[in-house]
Formats: sequence, structure tokens, C-alpha cells
Amino acid sequence: MLVGTVATTAVATVAPLGGSAYADAPDPRSHPDMMAFLLLSAALTGVRVVVLAPEFSEEAGKDILEQDPGVDPFNIKDDYFKFIVAADKTSSFPKLLQFARDHSESAADIITAVNKSDDNTKFLARSIVLLWYLGSWYEPDDLKKNSAPGTRKFIPSQVVSAKAYTLGLVWPIAQAHPMGYSNLQFGYWSRDPNDPHDPGFRSSLGLISTTIP
Repeated sequence: MLVGTVATTAVATVAPLGGSAYADAPDPRSHPDMMAFLLLSAALTGVRVVVLAPEFSEEAGKDILEQDPGVDPFNIKDDYFKFIVAADKTSSFPKLLQFARDHSESAADIITAVNKSDDNTKFLARSIVLLWYLGSWYEPDDLKKNSAPGTRKFIPSQVVSAKAYTLGLVWPIAQAHPMGYSNLQFGYWSRDPNDPHDPGFRSSLGLISTTIP
């Protein structure tokens, strides 16, 4: 279901982006590149940067792209970045990062730029959404082949790692945990789940939001 719903954050058709150069390969060690990836991911998933990068702490007065993304115990953002660079067969990832650089203050504008881009770029964006939510990689070409209305074919995927599986965004959003793993307190199942949209409940996750960061 997530393939057909969550991934619709990056949809639509229309013309390719022109006029930009993408000479340098994205580098996860580069703060501007990693921050662009986090801004892009926050826009695509609707989940705040501080959730995607738990050790990120914005320094006042400093451009968002020059901020330090931080290093957390799991550092799944680095794993995802490197995986996408290796899996990107159409050189679309640099384009997506450029959208985030060009619209670093507006998640909506990043989404608009993605929606106006070429199919290769849009379907890579869908794959990135699914990667964050499920910890699995869906090839953009496979998503493209199954994008027609009424298509219900099985779409193969690759679990990136055991760490990625346990850290998928789907689990904290659903207030659940993957099979075979849980860091929740014993007996948690006896309590009613909290609604993160309830204004009276302050979720430590700070999840669904249009705010950057």
C-alpha cells in the first residue's frame, strides 16, 4: 500500500529541468550535500530533518546548507546517501539535491520542482521516499513500469540492511516495531497508542510536518 500512497509525494509529469550543471558526484562527507539530501528527504517524506538526523542542531544565523548534519549512533542517513549514489543509473540524484539547494526554505517548492522534472528524477524521488519509510530499495524503473492506474503487479525490493529495516519511518509513525526487534518498554501493548496529531500530545518524534528543518 505504501508503494501506491506514501510514494505519491513525488508524482506528475512534464518537462525536464534545464540550465543546471551536475559535474560533481554527491559526497556524503560534504555538509552542503548531506544537508541538501536531508532537506530533500524531509520534503519528500513530510518528516522533519531533526528526525532524519537526530544529532542535527541548527546554528542560528548560519545558512541551512552550511549547517553540520551531525553524527548519530546509527547514521542511517549516510547509508542511504551512499546507497542512492551507487544505485542512481540516470544521474538524477544530483538534480534532486539541486532542487533542495534552490528551495532550501520551502518544502512545497522542492516538491513542485520534483513534480515538474523528468520521469527518471520523479521515480528516483519515489524510491527515496520508500527507502526512508521501509528501509528497502525499489528500483525507479520498476516503480515506473507499475505506475499506470489499475496496475497491481508485485514490485520487487531489496532490504538495504538490518539497520535500515529496524529504522524505517513506518514503525515510529505507526507506533509499532518490526518483527523480531523492539526497543519499546515491556508491556507497551497494554496502553492505548498516542495520536501524534493530538495538540495535547507532544511527540518526541516531531514527525509529520511541512517545517524545514
